[in-house]
Amino acid sequence: MSEKCVRCGSVGEDRRTLWHACFYAMEELGLPFEQQVLFHADLKDLEKAQEPFKIPNTPIVLHAGTVTCKGELTPQGFYTLRVCKRCRGEWLAALRNWFHAQPEGQDSDADTSAPYNGPGTGIFIREHGTNKEMTREEWDARQQRKQEQP
Repeated sequence: MSEKCVRCGSVGEDRRTLWHACFYAMEELGLPFEQQVLFHADLKDLEKAQEPFKIPNTPIVLHAGTVTCKGELTPQGFYTLRVCKRCRGEWLAALRNWFHAQPEGQDSDADTSAPYNGPGTGIFIREHGTNKEMTREEWDARQQRKQEQP
C-alpha cells in the first residue's frame, strides 16, 4: 500500500511512524501531527489472546499477536507523523544536533544560585512550552507582526 510522506510528499510503500509525547500541545507548532492513544498496563494483567503471525521458519513477524487485559489500562496520548526513511533520518539527525547543542537561557527549575542574565523587563511570554523574558523592543516588534498578519 503506497503512502505519502507528510514531510516531503514522496509516495512509497516503506514508511515509518515518528511517535512523540512531551506533555505539550504539539498542534501549536502547525505541523501535520495525528493524535494517537496507547494504553499502559501491568504485565502481570496481560494474557496472550492470539499468537503473532510469522513467516514459517523465519524470525519475520507479519502481524503482531494480541493480548487481553484483566487489570486497568492507563491512556497515554502521543502525536505521530508518517514519514519516509530519508525524512526519518533527517529527524534523527536534528534530534541528535538539538541534544548536543548548548541550551539557550535558563530553565525555571535550573540552578538558581547562578546569576539571572535576562533583560529584567518583567515581560514574559510562553514560547514552545517554555517561559522567555524579552525586551520592550522585542515585545513591540512581536505585537506589530501580529497586527500585520491577515
